[in-house]
Amino acid sequence: MRILVLLAIGLLLYIIISNLLRKAKQSPITSTKSERMVRCEHCGLHIIEQEALEDNRQYFCSNEHLEEHRQSR
Repeated sequence: MRILVLLAIGLLLYIIISNLLRKAKQSPITSTKSERMVRCEHCGLHIIEQEALEDNRQYFCSNEHLEEHRQSR
């Protein structure tokens, strides 16, 4: 009788854990939004457009690169 009770408890634990794991795999990932990448005109580094500095439709990765570009014109 004890063996049957232990088997039933083990089966219940297996079902509960497998359901939790299955739900975790099915949950959608919220950070899958794609973001546009742009190239720094000075060094060629690719960065996210929202983080880039823009000057006349040209993108830069830092203030230093933006200033160097403005001075070289």
